[in-house]
This record gives sequence, structure tokens and C-alpha cells, in this order.
Amino acid sequence: MNDASKRTYAPVRGTPPSIEFIHVDDLKVDMDYQRSIENHASRRLIASIAANWDWRLCTPLAVSRRGDERYVLDGQHRLAAAKMRGDLPHLPCSVANYGGPADEAAMFVAANRARRAINRLDDFHAALVAGDEDALEVRKAIEAAGLKVARQTGSQSWLPGEVAFTSSVQKVIGKHGEDIVIEALTAIALAFKGEVLSNGASIFLGLTRILISPPDGLDRQRLYGALTRHSMKDWGGYVQGIKGGDLRAQTMRAAIMKAYADAKPIAR
Repeated sequence: MNDASKRTYAPVRGTPPSIEFIHVDDLKVDMDYQRSIENHASRRLIASIAANWDWRLCTPLAVSRRGDERYVLDGQHRLAAAKMRGDLPHLPCSVANYGGPADEAAMFVAANRARRAINRLDDFHAALVAGDEDALEVRKAIEAAGLKVARQTGSQSWLPGEVAFTSSVQKVIGKHGEDIVIEALTAIALAFKGEVLSNGASIFLGLTRILISPPDGLDRQRLYGALTRHSMKDWGGYVQGIKGGDLRAQTMRAAIMKAYADAKPIAR
């Protein structure tokens, strides 16, 4: 082949990893960016790996070297399965140097996106640690409303005031700015204080649709007061069985406006 026709590549990044057998008790997991394994699907997977352990299927765990500590980037389920068994004290690891937790998080996102889809909420938390500007903006808006981002993916694990619909928040910020988002989230925080936001995404999208294109003479305080006419669970009844984010948002918009119409005007 003629040298002139050879493809050129960008310089290689990083340094070659070392292959080491590391004691399972010495392997740590940074939950700031790692996906949670405290859910039914992960527990089933871990139990299956533990019950059917086969060294031929155990590829080296991807591990970051942080001084004297070792953090697992990829292989958390295998690590948990080994600990569950108790007879696998050491695991093979591909140990590399990273520039810190943010660099690790960025590599975690890149590796998992390239291999398989990861949960949006896990992706979001990894993006936060990696310093992603969009993710940071979303968290800022959520916290400005007195709420916080949920860490667990299952609604049964959410606490009151936790927001799991980060992708919806990001879309509205991208199209309409953060002011409308903060206003809607603040209204939700006040109306459903002490409640788990199990149907928060639908209410958020329905409410923002009203705020983006408000009807003439809209009384915002009356609108926000209308949210308190139902519990979070009861609001969910309006969109139960409805598929598709847009249709759910339209349905919830109509439900909120009906509650608004039925509500008494705010005394001035």
C-alpha cells in the first residue's frame, strides 16, 4: 500500500492499563456517577451472575487508579456478585489512570452509550459529575425551585421533593428558557409538598404548556392554587393508560385548566 494512501489517526489518548487481580474489598464504587444497583432488575442480574459464575465470562473490570484506591468504572454487577458468593476474593481488573472523578464519569458515559443504552437518570448523574453544562443547568433550575434530583430510578424509591423527569426539564429549558421551568417547578413544589412526585413529569409538561401559551387573563395564583385540588396520585388518574409524552402533556394541560376554571378566583 502506498504511504500516501494510509489513513491518519488522532494521537492515542491515555496510557496503557495494567492487568491486576484486586481483592474485592479493595474495589470501590463512586455513586456520584455510577448507576444504582438498588433495583429489582439489578438484583436479579447480580443473583444470576453469582449463581452461574463462569470465569470464562468474567472479563476484566475497568478500574480507575486514584492514588492508593481503586474505583470500578465498569463491572459493578460482577463485583457485587463476587461479594455475594463470598468465595471469589480477587477479580481481574484493567487498571488505568484518569484525571479524576469527572474524567471517570465522562469515560463511564462514553463507554456505556457506545455499548448499550443506560438509564436516563443514571446518565444524567454521570453527566453532572463530568461537568456537562446542560445537566448542571437542569440541576440548578430544579434546586432553585426547592427540589432536588432523584438518585434512584424506580418511583418506589423516590422521596418527596425529588425530580426524576430531568429530560423533560432539559427539553423545556432548551426551547423556552429556565424562567418558565423554575416557575412551574416552584408551583409543583408548593402544591405537592410532602408528596412523592410520581406523576410530576405529566404535571410539569402540562403546566409549562399553559405558561408558554397562556390564555387571556390567566391568573397565575389561581392556576397554582388549582393544582392543590387533587393529590399527586389523583392527578395521575387523568393520564392513566395514555401513551406518548405529547398526548399525556396535552391531557394534563386540559385537566389543569378544568381545575383552574372550577377554582374560586383569588381575592385581591
